[in-house]
Amino acid sequence: MNRRIKRNRAVPIHITLAPGLLDEIDARLSHKISRSNWIRGACEMKLDKDVTEVSDLTDKQLVNILRNRHNYDGPAEAILKSLLEVLSE
Repeated sequence: MNRRIKRNRAVPIHITLAPGLLDEIDARLSHKISRSNWIRGACEMKLDKDVTEVSDLTDKQLVNILRNRHNYDGPAEAILKSLLEVLSE
């Protein structure tokens, strides 16, 4: 008995994009990548738990990321610390 193996096949869909957004996508494409592959990759990045969009973070989280990114000393650390205090109020 031969059973067909189910594969994770691509399913064609139809989406509507604003012309400006489509122009931005097209501007980022190289001649070697298709628009479909680029959009698929963007969707996978958005769904991936390891990748976080900056717009998904709170202001406090962004300040803490900056503080942890480098070993700030002097004015930069004072500014970030002050900003964190203001955001905590």
